[in-house]
Amino acid sequence: MHELSVVIETFDLLEEIMKEQNLKKVTAVNIECGELSGILPDYFEECWNVARQEGVFNNTQLNLIRIPAVARCTCGTEYEMLKNSRICPKCSKSDYKVIRGREFNILSIEAV
Repeated sequence: MHELSVVIETFDLLEEIMKEQNLKKVTAVNIECGELSGILPDYFEECWNVARQEGVFNNTQLNLIRIPAVARCTCGTEYEMLKNSRICPKCSKSDYKVIRGREFNILSIEAV
Protein backbone atom coordinates (compact mmCIF):
# COMPACT_ATOMS: atom_id res chain seq x y z
CA MET A 1 0.00 0.00 0.00
CA HIS A 2 2.08 2.90 -1.29
CA GLU A 3 -0.88 5.27 -0.89
CA LEU A 4 0.27 6.08 2.65
CA SER A 5 3.65 7.27 1.40
CA VAL A 6 1.90 9.43 -1.22
CA VAL A 7 -0.32 10.93 1.51
CA ILE A 8 2.75 11.72 3.63
CA GLU A 9 4.51 13.25 0.64
CA THR A 10 1.38 15.34 -0.05
CA PHE A 11 1.38 16.57 3.56
CA ASP A 12 5.07 17.50 3.22
CA LEU A 13 4.28 19.50 0.08
CA LEU A 14 1.35 21.21 1.80
CA GLU A 15 3.59 22.18 4.72
CA GLU A 16 6.07 23.76 2.30
CA ILE A 17 3.27 25.71 0.64
CA MET A 18 1.97 26.85 4.03
CA LYS A 19 5.42 28.20 4.96
CA GLU A 20 5.95 29.90 1.58
CA GLN A 21 2.51 31.55 1.62
CA ASN A 22 2.36 32.25 5.38
CA LEU A 23 -0.81 30.17 5.72
CA LYS A 24 -2.16 29.21 9.12
CA LYS A 25 -4.45 26.39 8.14
CA VAL A 26 -5.35 24.30 5.09
CA THR A 27 -9.08 23.61 5.19
CA ALA A 28 -9.40 21.55 2.00
CA VAL A 29 -7.28 20.00 -0.72
CA ASN A 30 -8.63 19.17 -4.18
CA ILE A 31 -6.74 16.36 -5.90
CA GLU A 32 -7.41 14.69 -9.24
CA CYS A 33 -6.60 11.00 -9.44
CA GLY A 34 -6.61 9.10 -12.73
CA GLU A 35 -7.65 5.47 -13.05
CA LEU A 36 -4.18 4.65 -14.42
CA SER A 37 -2.23 6.70 -11.85
CA GLY A 38 -1.38 3.67 -9.73
CA ILE A 39 -3.24 5.17 -6.78
CA LEU A 40 -6.29 3.36 -5.43
CA PRO A 41 -8.68 6.17 -4.43
CA ASP A 42 -10.39 4.29 -1.60
CA TYR A 43 -7.03 3.40 0.01
CA PHE A 44 -5.75 6.94 -0.51
CA GLU A 45 -8.80 8.38 1.26
CA GLU A 46 -8.44 5.88 4.09
CA CYS A 47 -4.74 6.68 4.52
CA TRP A 48 -5.52 10.41 4.40
CA ASN A 49 -8.08 10.08 7.19
CA VAL A 50 -5.72 8.08 9.40
CA ALA A 51 -2.58 10.16 8.76
CA ARG A 52 -4.23 13.53 9.36
CA GLN A 53 -5.62 12.71 12.80
CA GLU A 54 -2.71 13.85 14.95
CA GLY A 55 -1.23 16.64 12.88
CA VAL A 56 -1.68 20.08 11.44
CA PHE A 57 -4.07 18.64 8.81
CA ASN A 58 -6.46 17.00 11.29
CA ASN A 59 -9.41 19.06 9.99
CA THR A 60 -8.33 19.26 6.34
CA GLN A 61 -10.92 17.91 3.96
CA LEU A 62 -9.82 15.83 0.98
CA ASN A 63 -11.79 16.21 -2.24
CA LEU A 64 -10.62 13.45 -4.55
CA ILE A 65 -11.72 13.87 -8.15
CA ARG A 66 -11.54 10.60 -10.05
CA ILE A 67 -10.45 10.87 -13.68
CA PRO A 68 -11.47 8.01 -16.00
CA ALA A 69 -8.87 6.47 -18.31
CA VAL A 70 -9.59 7.69 -21.85
CA ALA A 71 -7.92 6.42 -25.00
CA ARG A 72 -7.90 7.49 -28.62
CA CYS A 73 -8.06 4.63 -31.09
CA THR A 74 -6.21 4.73 -34.40
CA CYS A 75 -9.66 5.14 -35.98
CA GLY A 76 -10.00 8.43 -34.08
CA THR A 77 -12.61 7.34 -31.55
CA GLU A 78 -12.09 8.42 -27.94
CA TYR A 79 -13.45 6.03 -25.34
CA GLU A 80 -13.21 5.06 -21.69
CA MET A 81 -10.63 2.30 -21.64
CA LEU A 82 -11.61 0.31 -18.58
CA LYS A 83 -15.34 0.40 -19.30
CA ASN A 84 -14.61 -1.01 -22.76
CA SER A 85 -11.91 -3.52 -21.75
CA ARG A 86 -9.35 -1.45 -23.72
CA ILE A 87 -11.14 -2.26 -27.00
CA CYS A 88 -12.50 0.48 -29.24
CA PRO A 89 -16.31 0.35 -29.22
CA LYS A 90 -16.42 1.60 -32.82
CA CYS A 91 -13.90 -0.59 -34.68
CA SER A 92 -13.07 -3.28 -32.07
CA LYS A 93 -9.31 -2.62 -32.28
CA SER A 94 -7.06 -2.44 -29.26
CA ASP A 95 -4.56 -0.08 -30.89
CA TYR A 96 -4.82 3.11 -28.85
CA LYS A 97 -3.02 5.96 -27.17
CA VAL A 98 -3.86 6.93 -23.60
CA ILE A 99 -4.92 10.57 -23.52
CA ARG A 100 -6.25 10.89 -19.96
CA GLY A 101 -6.24 8.92 -16.75
CA ARG A 102 -2.62 8.94 -15.54
CA GLU A 103 -3.03 12.18 -13.60
CA PHE A 104 -2.32 12.67 -9.94
CA ASN A 105 -2.34 16.40 -9.29
CA ILE A 106 -3.11 18.80 -6.51
CA LEU A 107 -5.60 21.07 -8.26
CA SER A 108 -6.16 23.58 -5.50
CA ILE A 109 -5.83 24.28 -1.82
CA GLU A 110 -8.30 26.13 0.36
CA ALA A 111 -6.54 27.86 3.22
CA VAL A 112 -6.54 30.76 5.67
